[in-house]
Amino acid sequence: MGGKLTVKDKDHLISKSKNNKKLENNRSKNLYKDRTDEQDKSAYIDRRKFKKILSIFMIFVIIGLGYTGYKINKVKNGAVEVYIGKEFLGLVRDKDEAISIINIIKEDVSEEYEAKASLEEDLKFESVYAKEERISSKQELAKAIQDKVEFIIEGYAINVNDEEVGVLKSEEEAQEIINKIEESYLKKLDKDRKVKESKFLEEVEISKTKVIPKDISEEKELIEYIKTGGEEIKTHKIEAGESLATIAEIYDTSVKDLEKANKDIDTTDLKPGSEVKLILPKSKLTLETIEEIKYNEDIEYNIVKEKDDNMYKNEKKTKVKGSNGKNKIVSNEIKHNGILVEEKILSKKTDKEPIDEVIVEGTKEIPKTVATGEFTMPTRGRISSPYGRRWGRMHRGLDIAAPHGTAIKAADGGTVSFAGEKGSYGNMVEIDHGNGYKTRYAHCSAIHVEVGQKVAKDKHISNVGNTGRSTGPHLHLEVIKNGVYQDPNNYID
Repeated sequence: MGGKLTVKDKDHLISKSKNNKKLENNRSKNLYKDRTDEQDKSAYIDRRKFKKILSIFMIFVIIGLGYTGYKINKVKNGAVEVYIGKEFLGLVRDKDEAISIINIIKEDVSEEYEAKASLEEDLKFESVYAKEERISSKQELAKAIQDKVEFIIEGYAINVNDEEVGVLKSEEEAQEIINKIEESYLKKLDKDRKVKESKFLEEVEISKTKVIPKDISEEKELIEYIKTGGEEIKTHKIEAGESLATIAEIYDTSVKDLEKANKDIDTTDLKPGSEVKLILPKSKLTLETIEEIKYNEDIEYNIVKEKDDNMYKNEKKTKVKGSNGKNKIVSNEIKHNGILVEEKILSKKTDKEPIDEVIVEGTKEIPKTVATGEFTMPTRGRISSPYGRRWGRMHRGLDIAAPHGTAIKAADGGTVSFAGEKGSYGNMVEIDHGNGYKTRYAHCSAIHVEVGQKVAKDKHISNVGNTGRSTGPHLHLEVIKNGVYQDPNNYID
């Protein structure tokens, strides 16, 4: 086996070698072909993947571009609706714009009322999209805020018995109102008197509060309201001749208000003694003042009567003239709003004792011839000529026309001081009544008494005649008081 190769063996080896090469070549060809197929397949797959990736990429690009456009459009058309509570104020691009405008208005309000202003309700914002033409201008938003937004500021309330009667911008202004009301009532008091104490009966408090600026009180109006804003019910008892109109005038009210307060009665048929209710204005604040005063008080004297048997019953005389005594008083006068409601006596000292007046009265029966002090008509007839000027001169008596011979009687008791003929008087009788009065009866036809005779009232003393200066039968009657002629009509009953 280890010898040389034969030709046949060489040919066999060559042939085998060629077959191996051929086989190798075929194998290589097949391998190349397989590799080529594999590469083509891989390339196809890669192309599919690329297309898919490219498609996805393009989708993302399109989406990205759309989103970017959306974001750009959103930023461009984004807006904010501004509300106060449920009240729509306007539409702005940025809420900071609304906040800026409302802060400016808030500063103006704070400056005007000299107090820090704030919103009664917070602003509300809602994001929306809106085109430019819908956006509110600054002026429109500012006007809407001024018209619809209520600002509140710090104020100081005056409370009377826990009732708020008004609000001022500052504590000093509120206190000034109270001071002015107190001063107005103190002015009603006597300047010469010393006020020991003054205080309001009600509980008055000034407290910090929140208030709408328009509700800040005006000083003059608030003072008037505090002084007249309350009500007081009184009753008035009707007197003869009174009506609702006269009662309204007395209490400085109106008939309409009286009718309103008295719906339960017939105000058209008021009778004396019935009562009418009055609703009168009353101050919400009552300033009580206490003044110490000193004064003299009269002590009235008593009248003591004594009897005298030597005097007639119609006679009396003053034996001792009475005089009042004096008390020195120190007291406290308590007044409400300047009106006296009570006086408290602190001390009373008698400075002078009173002196009783003593009057002496008669006990003797009065004779009929003593004057009673009252005159009766001396005869029956008509007044033909009164007392006064007549025919250019004074007619000092009263002429009573009556038939000739009619009886003439004494007008009152007294003593005959003249009886006879006396010039133009003709036949005349004069009676002195002893009390400063005299009466004369003239033109008589007959005389039935004589001088010095005491006559009683209604005594027949003469008759009607036409003597002396006379134009017909009548009685000329004269009344003389302490030497002065009087009009008889003022004395004759």
